[in-house]
Amino acid sequence: MSSRGWAVVLAFVVLAACGDGGPSAGSGPDDPAKVSVVAAFLPIAEAAEAIGSDRVQVLNLTPVGAGPHSIELGGKVLDDVSRSDVVFYLSNGFQPAVQKLVDGLPGGVRAVDLLPTELLPVDEALPGVEGEVDGEVLSGGKDPHVWMDPLRFKAMAERIRDVLIDVDPDGAKSFEDNAARYTAQLDSLDGAFREGLERCESRVVVTSHRAFGYLTDRYGLRQVPIAGISPDEEPNAKSIAAVAAEARREKVTVVFFESLVPKKLADTVAQEVGAATDALNPVEGLTAEEVDAGIDYMSIQRENLAALRKGLRCGGG
Repeated sequence: MSSRGWAVVLAFVVLAACGDGGPSAGSGPDDPAKVSVVAAFLPIAEAAEAIGSDRVQVLNLTPVGAGPHSIELGGKVLDDVSRSDVVFYLSNGFQPAVQKLVDGLPGGVRAVDLLPTELLPVDEALPGVEGEVDGEVLSGGKDPHVWMDPLRFKAMAERIRDVLIDVDPDGAKSFEDNAARYTAQLDSLDGAFREGLERCESRVVVTSHRAFGYLTDRYGLRQVPIAGISPDEEPNAKSIAAVAAEARREKVTVVFFESLVPKKLADTVAQEVGAATDALNPVEGLTAEEVDAGIDYMSIQRENLAALRKGLRCGGG
């Protein structure tokens, strides 16, 4: 996202239960000439800003440096959001605080659920491991990480376009043109994943964070989540043995961790299972440093592709 884009993606008063973000202050809608958009978290905010451009003012409920799942919204937030035109969010328990806020919105604010109707179940943990799997689950045992699939995220972006046109018909041409450019980037990203992951020695993605099911489903890979691998505790011997056995069986030479997992833990697991480690990013939020560097959904996903190609030993591309 451009530096101008992030300048208008404001954080409300929140306390994040995960990530490195702390309480931060922001303000509600302040430009009546623009469509006031509230976005639940990073990918939605980015798409809304790209499609809306200078006709919208986007406010992100999840602050820079924090993850979206366990934020708690301060008392001023409802007043700020109640003066907005549209709120884009994901339902089914993805962000309980946001769902509660949406349920209490006045009738003049349009709440738009971007969660698709067809969802994948969460992948089961690797047999033989013990402990909880790091990864969020929607009601009904469904996987929330739909935006990790570029084509599913494209459908979300197109829904944002349609809603903005409905709210601001005078901006239809601008929204359509901006959306066409943005979704063309997603089509290009999809093509890069398809070509880059077509010929790989291994098609198994062993990961400590169960956030990549839609990505692996789209491109013919298999996600194998590890239980008992947590930044807060050492993995037990049984879990390590099960991971090592799976690594040998599926010719896995890299175990993927979310980027926030401490390097010491990743190195411990790698040594025990005889594999290297690498990071995959679930694209749920950015640090202040990443914002300053201009990192966005597209660049993160291309980094994920490069990590997968290297870890799965893919040819071509």
